[in-house]
Amino acid sequence: MDDAEPLQTPVTGSLLVLSGPSGTGKTTLARALLDADPDLVQVPSVTTRAARRTGETTVYEFVSEADFRRMADQGRFAQWIHPTTGVYYGTPREPLDAALAAGRDVVLDYSPEGYLNLRRRYPAHTVGVFVMAPSVREMARRLSARGTEDEQQLAFRSAMAARDFDFVDQHDYHVINDDLTETRETLLSIRRAERARIARQQGLLEAYARRSSPTLLRYYD
Repeated sequence: MDDAEPLQTPVTGSLLVLSGPSGTGKTTLARALLDADPDLVQVPSVTTRAARRTGETTVYEFVSEADFRRMADQGRFAQWIHPTTGVYYGTPREPLDAALAAGRDVVLDYSPEGYLNLRRRYPAHTVGVFVMAPSVREMARRLSARGTEDEQQLAFRSAMAARDFDFVDQHDYHVINDDLTETRETLLSIRRAERARIARQQGLLEAYARRSSPTLLRYYD
């Protein structure tokens, strides 16, 4: 037994998924986390929808429906969803696998459907955080204030939000995004706590086992 052998073992990477309805601030929170912690990784989603805001090319890779289907057929997605006619979203598999293999944590901003797909593919690595606005009314106000959806699209997203509420219990954490700074710090604390899980420490139990001594447990009446 080498008492000088370090007990700080490599940590496996995780997929920190900010999940929830539109209008709850998931994308803003993801950017805030990436700005606050340079060790976090961002993996752009692939989508067939049109760009809504400037600067989205850092968050999305925009492709045609034909290209998306080709990528799906080639097995290049870790998961993909088809929420409405002509619109697809997918998560590239290779950068996720590379980040996890390197022990890096990835921040993702997804619908509950996308989160659940990822959890099925990476059950030991996926951490789900359901993000909600302080109220349904505030969520609708934020969504309308973006100015990126027409009335029909807003009604569709409201209906989707009601469906998303059915999946709250499938997540590991729940946060109310009322104050951006406070919510960001909560998410950073979740990330630190997840990295401290014994299950994430590669070879940790083996390292302790090499130092342990079998003990006879004595029971007294």
